[in-house]
Amino acid sequence: MKILVCIKQVGDDGETNRFDVHALEEALDLKDQLQTQLSKSVVLDVVTVGPPGACKIIRRAFGMGADRGFHCVTEKPDFVSSFVTATRLAAVAQKEPYDLILTGIMSADMMAGQTGPMLAKILGLPCATSVIKTSVPSSDMTIEVERELDNGLRDCLTITMPAVLTIQAGINTPRYPKLSSMLAAGQKKIETFKELDLFPEPIQAREISIGTEYPKKTRSGRVLEGSLSDKAAEFLAFLKEKDLL
Repeated sequence: MKILVCIKQVGDDGETNRFDVHALEEALDLKDQLQTQLSKSVVLDVVTVGPPGACKIIRRAFGMGADRGFHCVTEKPDFVSSFVTATRLAAVAQKEPYDLILTGIMSADMMAGQTGPMLAKILGLPCATSVIKTSVPSSDMTIEVERELDNGLRDCLTITMPAVLTIQAGINTPRYPKLSSMLAAGQKKIETFKELDLFPEPIQAREISIGTEYPKKTRSGRVLEGSLSDKAAEFLAFLKEKDLL
């Protein structure tokens, strides 16, 4: 069985997106379960799309227990379309027959939550989002998942693999890389792909960014007047007016 985890470098420090860390931990837990309980051989790969320095997060994934790493090397523009990222990831994922592909539910910088479902669509695979629990039965190539819905509800699904899952934060507690594993990670080879190797013709983005700016600071207040009962009535009317009740 082969599992692929998509990870992203975010922030000024260039750390792994925290949602993707949960996806990697879930993949590692599944690998342990499959190998110990079901005696299945499992290969766990990670892939990232980003500038040359993004190889740092692949090394950390090695330290946590990933077997192989792939890096689609790109420049780092101000904005990258989710569709473009998903297309790049799909190009790498199609190089091998993966049974399961995991991503974080979203990235901490863009928070779009679109890359995982778009990746599944491009690959033509079933997809479950906001996954908070996984298990693999021994009978067939299916995976059982629970999805988080609104109002505390959960959606329980049995999905035939290959499939794509986007993992919600809180599903697990990510492990810390072992020092011995981190030292060994420095010797592991990362397979890199240049943009032109994968796409001789540039990918046409489905959306563009026309600009970004910080929200403007505004302060507004409303003074309630009259007796205590008048103030309470006015406050209640205000909440109903704003659809807060």
